[in-house]
Amino acid sequence: MRRLGGLAALAALALPAGPALANGRFPSAGHVEVDPMDPAHVVLRATYGLVVSTDGGARWSWVCEEAMSFAGIWDPPIGITAGGALLVGLPDGLTVSTPDGCGFSRVGALEGKLVIDLAVDKKNPARAVVLTSTPLGASFDTRLFWTEDGGASFTDAEAVFPDNLRGWTVDLTPQPSIVYVSGVLGGSMPMGVVLRSTDGGKTHEITPVPGSDDTRGPFIGAVDPADADRLYVRLDGAPGRLLHSADGAKTWEELFVGEGALLGFSLSPDGSALVVGGEKDGIWRSPAPEWAFEQVSRLHARCLRWAEPGVYACTEEALDGFSVGLSVTAGSTFGVASRLADLCGPLPCPAGSTTRSFCEPRWPMLQTMLNPVSCDGAGGAGGAGPVDAGVPPGEIPGKEPPGACACGLARGVPGGEAGAFWAALAAFGLIGARRAHPKGFRSGEPRGRRP
Repeated sequence: MRRLGGLAALAALALPAGPALANGRFPSAGHVEVDPMDPAHVVLRATYGLVVSTDGGARWSWVCEEAMSFAGIWDPPIGITAGGALLVGLPDGLTVSTPDGCGFSRVGALEGKLVIDLAVDKKNPARAVVLTSTPLGASFDTRLFWTEDGGASFTDAEAVFPDNLRGWTVDLTPQPSIVYVSGVLGGSMPMGVVLRSTDGGKTHEITPVPGSDDTRGPFIGAVDPADADRLYVRLDGAPGRLLHSADGAKTWEELFVGEGALLGFSLSPDGSALVVGGEKDGIWRSPAPEWAFEQVSRLHARCLRWAEPGVYACTEEALDGFSVGLSVTAGSTFGVASRLADLCGPLPCPAGSTTRSFCEPRWPMLQTMLNPVSCDGAGGAGGAGPVDAGVPPGEIPGKEPPGACACGLARGVPGGEAGAFWAALAAFGLIGARRAHPKGFRSGEPRGRRP
């Protein structure tokens, strides 16, 4: 889908000096999930666990990593299912929360499997799919697992994937039988591919993605909510590239090329517009499918999510004034959704619950680092105006001052997101180092290319 567990984990090591967490990473947010049935239920994936709000950002509470059965360098894929339960992907399985987030249970059917990505059906959030791709020496055991009951049970789709397929992302479509998977086929000339299934994931048609290889993996950004054949893929690395297919991944059109890595992409809920961006590129918007890209913000975007409340953007708080912003103007201006100091404490849970037992003892250390100042809602989305925080008076909201340059502000990890991800797996001892095989890319002049 849009995100991939562990991809940004090592990028934190390149951040400027500041208060590091016990896992050696600096506090930041890297992904936003919004409950398909309750837009006031928002979950941020951060380098120190999950940050949860049930009132649209007026109050933020913390769920520590240990409550979810992991710790260290791992950014889990997450989703919100029917009733508000959280799905959390792990390097060795999947855990599912109770609707209140106070309890977590590991799923037996996925035990020992590396969960790469997951996707929840927005129209029917009781339905979700999980992609696993577990290294087995020089090959991969890639599988799909389905739930139709909000995570209460999972079944193996019994999909047949090539054993040299390293899975990357998965996404659902408006047609329940059609599902997309992206990944990289290994070999002497690694190649990025998209796999399209019309039978719920059992069999797949494989098509190559232009310009992709094992250093520029393809990430499925979105599928049109009304057209199962229209999908968007972004390529890892710098410069980032955004591709589009209108025929079920048979052919591809290059829409946009960034200056840096494109860390964020999101399609509007009705599919009529998109936003794309990164730390170096800011945020660009275009109608769809009539492409006309316009830079609408200079925020150092690390993630983008377009949901019912508006466009959420993960940012660099030291540069942008907040960790997560919310735009009700389709990305043109942003108010504060969350700052590091807005965290109120562990998620309120009963005594003896998993979240309370693990997170309460760990809160004092995090509290010292983040120095929270208010839990009355003044620091959350409810207290923000519809303009970018941190913009000096007289300057255009969301824009850089005249003559300024963001060129030196972007930070990344050599090898892009994919390099960070597989380095993280090596740290877990799951996979050894692999040699990159860069490939060329030939196409017509892409629309939306930066001048």
